[in-house]
Amino acid sequence: MADGFFPLTSQQQEWAARAADLAQRELAPRAAETDRTGTFPSDGLEALKREGFWRLRVSREHGGLEESLLTTVLVTEALAKRCASTSLCYKMHLEASELVARIGTPDQVDRLVRPIVSGEAFYTVAGSEAAGRGGAFAQNNAMSSVIPSGDGYRVEKIRKSYVTSTGFATHHFFLCRVGKEATPDKVSVLIVERDKIDWKIDEPWNGLGMRGNNSCAVIFNGVVPKANLVGEEHTVMKDQGRRFLPVVTSTYAAVYLGVAAGAFEEAKQFLEYGDDESKPRIDNPVIRHRMAELSVEIERSRALLYSAASAFDREQPTSVLACSQAKVACSEMAVHVTAEIMGMGGGTAYARRLPFDRYLRDARAGVVMGITNDTVLSNIARMLFPGAPRKTENKAR
Repeated sequence: MADGFFPLTSQQQEWAARAADLAQRELAPRAAETDRTGTFPSDGLEALKREGFWRLRVSREHGGLEESLLTTVLVTEALAKRCASTSLCYKMHLEASELVARIGTPDQVDRLVRPIVSGEAFYTVAGSEAAGRGGAFAQNNAMSSVIPSGDGYRVEKIRKSYVTSTGFATHHFFLCRVGKEATPDKVSVLIVERDKIDWKIDEPWNGLGMRGNNSCAVIFNGVVPKANLVGEEHTVMKDQGRRFLPVVTSTYAAVYLGVAAGAFEEAKQFLEYGDDESKPRIDNPVIRHRMAELSVEIERSRALLYSAASAFDREQPTSVLACSQAKVACSEMAVHVTAEIMGMGGGTAYARRLPFDRYLRDARAGVVMGITNDTVLSNIARMLFPGAPRKTENKAR
């Protein structure tokens, strides 16, 4: 059964339990080695595929399971408790395949969606582009443009900064502009198939945290067929944003809620049952007080996330705002919780034989990963103050 106090259906509880069981069996035994070596978690992802999690969000009409966003959040959180790298790669697969599975043409369903159900297709996002040195935050960063060319779009040396699952994913949710005249707000989406375009790793992944996700900088070259355009040119993200953005933000939130909750569970075990007299003991009133505070922070963030996902499932317009707030809340909470646990654990917590430094490093990624918290907060502000003037800082390239 899932943690927390939010009312869940028996089916949601079952999915959460299945994910927790798989995470304990398949992910937990490999998590330390995945982190130590930076090895891509292929075995864990294969287990997810084998046990039906791959098609969680695909509609029943197309052979999927058509589970709710709340169920998706429960699954993602459970996986992240045991291995954040695996959970993140899985979350990116769900996010990247969401739009084509929802609004794909009949041809796209046959070529691009049904392979998800069969396990042949593994999706990821090729979205972010460096807006400054090291890919630093910049508001309204413009995507590079692709050039219409016959029955396709020509991709000319477009560098995507952090492509999760590089070399392992078969399909890329590729954000771009169509034509150099397209302004930064006119974003289009292509599905770029790995084996049908030239690509090369420009910078290999060697991260501080999330070390198994292989988020390399990749340069793409070639022609993508127009049949792989998702939705309409220039407007798909505006047209589908309210259906797509909450899936992105809430599943990010779920990963970092899972990181915090996993670290808390490990700390509780460590503090309560450790057999080394040098370890802090839970009978220390200060330690008990601090752990109680962390439990409140985790449950507060969990309640916001579950409520936001449930609101999305009920098609409440406020879910876009709530899911965005949950992304910020959960990622910042994870940073605080893991740092506090390291402090309570003392010098012993810094030993690499224990998992606490891995949780700490994985948590740090949540603030800057994908849609950075700075960008999400800007989006939240626009939703709170829709009449405020909006400044465009970057022009189309």
